[in-house]
Amino acid sequence: MTKEKCYTVSFTFDVHDHSLQFPLKADVQLANSGVYMVTNIRGQHQEEGSLLPPIRLRKLEGRWIFVDMENPSRLSAAIGEAIDSQHQPGS
Repeated sequence: MTKEKCYTVSFTFDVHDHSLQFPLKADVQLANSGVYMVTNIRGQHQEEGSLLPPIRLRKLEGRWIFVDMENPSRLSAAIGEAIDSQHQPGS
């Protein structure tokens, strides 16, 4: 099994209909199973001290969901959009 590349994505987490937004970034690594391990979720200008525990995401029928709960959320959608932007041509 080859080791997949780890990269950092930036995203904005909208807590409540754009009235409260947090600019965040996280480290992302793709597993062979199509599951993305998202770690070190932190503020844009923060290098250490993760704000949230690691999460696992995957894309199912066009929606980004948490692997453990099989449900989408604003957080999974925001991180998923950032992951998608890394895989677009020219990025």
